[in-house]
Amino acid sequence: MSPLTITRIANVLTQQFRDHIDMSDLAKHPPEQVETAFLSRAMAALAVRKLAGEDPVVAAKSVVDGYNDGGIDAIHFDAKTDTLLFVQAKWSKSGNASINEIASNKFANGVRDLLADRFERFDQKVRDKESEIRSVLYSERAIRLRLVTIHTGSQPPPPHATKSIEDLVTELNGAVQIASYEDFDQAGAYGLITSETADPKIKLQIALHDWGQIEQPYLAYYGRANVTEVAQWWKEHRSFLFTQNLRLFYTNSGVNNAIQRTLSESPENFWYFNNGITVICDAVDKSLVGSPGRALGLFNCDGVSIVNGAQTVGSIGTIVGSSVDPAEEFARSFVPVRIISLAKTSPEFGRQITRAANLQNAVGNREFAAMDPLQHRLATDFALDKRRYVYKTGESDPRSDDGCSIVEATQALASERSIALAVQVKREIGAIWADTAAPPYTDLFNEDLTTSRLWRAVRVMRAVDEELHFLKASMAPRASLVAIHLNRVILHFVFQDAEVRRSFAPDRTDDDVTLAARQATPPIFQKVSAYLEGNHGSDYLAQFAKNTAKCEELARTYDRRDGGPPGAQGSLLDWVRDGK
Repeated sequence: MSPLTITRIANVLTQQFRDHIDMSDLAKHPPEQVETAFLSRAMAALAVRKLAGEDPVVAAKSVVDGYNDGGIDAIHFDAKTDTLLFVQAKWSKSGNASINEIASNKFANGVRDLLADRFERFDQKVRDKESEIRSVLYSERAIRLRLVTIHTGSQPPPPHATKSIEDLVTELNGAVQIASYEDFDQAGAYGLITSETADPKIKLQIALHDWGQIEQPYLAYYGRANVTEVAQWWKEHRSFLFTQNLRLFYTNSGVNNAIQRTLSESPENFWYFNNGITVICDAVDKSLVGSPGRALGLFNCDGVSIVNGAQTVGSIGTIVGSSVDPAEEFARSFVPVRIISLAKTSPEFGRQITRAANLQNAVGNREFAAMDPLQHRLATDFALDKRRYVYKTGESDPRSDDGCSIVEATQALASERSIALAVQVKREIGAIWADTAAPPYTDLFNEDLTTSRLWRAVRVMRAVDEELHFLKASMAPRASLVAIHLNRVILHFVFQDAEVRRSFAPDRTDDDVTLAARQATPPIFQKVSAYLEGNHGSDYLAQFAKNTAKCEELARTYDRRDGGPPGAQGSLLDWVRDGK
């Protein structure tokens, strides 16, 4: 683009942000240097304004550019989409400089430090956002992470220059697809300035076979789409398809494995076995192109978001995308799709659809479990002990000694069973209830399970959770994050403690179980914290806790810094049992 483009960008940045961006830290610097810094900060604010839909004042407050900013020029949490946005900006009036390798490395390391709760490495501007960022880090829901670089270079940076950012995104997406990276060069920055919308909205042309239409009270279309088309959505847009969804795509889960197995083994039956995809969009228009009647229709959708079916879309993208000849292999494989237009609805209607669709999805697998006669037997046996066991939705969960729910029961039994299942309940508990005739459900709930053992397992979990609540304030490295995100892994280790195991004997009391669990928790917590600090000091612990391979490695090996020679490896469980 021409120098005139850079001038236009500078004029817009000045007009929008001159009165809002703090430049007081550069008061004694030369005017030319101050102006360059202002335009760079304004570009970071522009990215926040456009991508998060904020006004210039809010966007300007996101700027953290300073002497010790870790390569991060703006930080903003978009509550509407649960997205934490990190921006690096670089202004060059020549238009020849983009993001280089040094800047990229610094940016990636800065983001990694923040996700690892290392605020002491940053200056006051970043520290002023500590409470906002911590609230995100401590959240157990899957927060989206969006990394953005923006500059006036006429070309995107070469791959080697942004490799460290790409590597970080790959690392963060180990268990759940939560992170993304985008680069806006000079043309991209100009596009943001001239765009009228916030985040560049997704447009899809969706082909529906055997389609139908609902006109009142709101316009909607429904039909079946070929899975190769859905795979193309995933290839082009990835997790941006789910900006308004409550759930992201889980790369490893029982539900997704079942979806992928159906696609691989009997693709022609996929339509019959899948619940389908719900698409909401700002507007939808039926194209004149297509078959006469209802056999095939082409629908142009603007402002698309998939609010139900994230696992279906991601699984289709994974399987179909890896096919050598998808058009041939999946020619007869379809998925139910409904498209809902928000053009004439209330502002809240889209959120109501999202909430309703995901709530129904969340309780679906629990209802499968509720159909298992074993659950009714447990409720009956609990009643004999004058306690309640709630396994169906619609009932209030018991508190304290009144009893427990199937949710608590599943968390406790799974954490006792294995590290892999401790991770599963943390990541997606509903996958355990998906098939009541097969493991892992039958490993936990079977005829050998007594209410006495189940109740004591729940007592252990509650005792551990109470101890972890107090340990959050300890001096252990990243104590709060470990207590929140590694709680089920720590619970698994507590279940392996010799005294806790002995407390399950018939001659011991429920209070004995609680006491043993309380006493076992602090040393295990300290050891897990030390392991994480020594081996995964820069990991985002919310993702670590959902990564089966990493958590299993935690269980298998431990650097015995206190109990053995440097570099000695051994079982963490053995280390705990030995009282090291």
